[in-house]
Amino acid sequence: MKIRVERDTLLPLLASMVSVADRRPIQPILSHLLVTAESDSLRCVATDLEIQLLAHIPAQVEQAGSCAIPARKLYDICRSLPESSTLDILRDKERIALRCGSARFHLQSLPAEQFPESSNDDTLFSGQCSGTTLRDALSIAATAMAQNDARFFLNGVLLEVAEHELRCVATDGHRLARMTLPFAHAAELPSYQGILPRKAVLELGRLLDEQDIELRLGHNAIVLVNDRMQFRCKLIDARYPDYRRVIPLGHPERAQVDRLALKQALTQINVLSSDKNPACVLKFQTTSLSLRSRNEEQEEAEVEIPVQYGGAGLEIAFNSHYLADSTQIFTESEIAMQLKDNGSSVLFTPLKGDNPLYIVMPIRL
Repeated sequence: MKIRVERDTLLPLLASMVSVADRRPIQPILSHLLVTAESDSLRCVATDLEIQLLAHIPAQVEQAGSCAIPARKLYDICRSLPESSTLDILRDKERIALRCGSARFHLQSLPAEQFPESSNDDTLFSGQCSGTTLRDALSIAATAMAQNDARFFLNGVLLEVAEHELRCVATDGHRLARMTLPFAHAAELPSYQGILPRKAVLELGRLLDEQDIELRLGHNAIVLVNDRMQFRCKLIDARYPDYRRVIPLGHPERAQVDRLALKQALTQINVLSSDKNPACVLKFQTTSLSLRSRNEEQEEAEVEIPVQYGGAGLEIAFNSHYLADSTQIFTESEIAMQLKDNGSSVLFTPLKGDNPLYIVMPIRL
């Protein structure tokens, strides 16, 4: 194998690959990239057995071939090279030689045959969606995604297809976020559900861009494909709880609040909120919303902002960090809060419609 590649082209590819490759692998090969020189391109594959990322870039191929190269070392070497330089990659038996100008590196490699590249396809149906829209939907849902929860199905995002919509949903048991996007497909299936694991959600947040995506949905895995990469991920083997049961219906009271004013108020009161119990008490009046916090040293912070509220006076407490996340989910200048009483959840939505939506459960002080 002998190839020449532009450093500035190779580096972004390696940056996406290195986070997929396992740093503490159960098998040494999983810390490597499968590198293949073919025709006029360099093809790379990284996997941790749950996620697989395949991508290719243009290259000058003098001799075709393939081998497995340590991912982190190759990335660090490429990052150390000067911009606009070229890198020669040569294989000599079990070693890989890297040459750039006067710099020389020699790495141990593993046989390509040891690399566990997956090509299994259990696709039920596929469809098209915008890469940036899917990235944003996953990011919004991930706001409420659990981390290291014993209920492992909560450590991910539910992908749900109904008619020609794709819904991204996540909950940690204390809050829930959902974003819906158009999904063009020709399937006859009435519905589909699959749970995307946490690592895959975070990786896709880095990988997806403005390119349209072909999304292939299967029983056990999903595959996302565009012109420059293929991302394959095993789904969490579990049934997601019926999230619709926690979406409030018919909350009688509605508050309309400036999103940036709420964000600033929460930033201010969080200065003196408790680290162990970051509670925030919201007091709704007809034209004002008071936010109050207190910590273990009995220090207090209180901020008042304007609000349009048509109900009776209401005082209700929430985790202040969860409330702060609500101001990141929406882009509108004003948002709506649907309320009932101090024992019921609050539903955040745009002023019109319910996409996205964000639900937070109250806490008792």
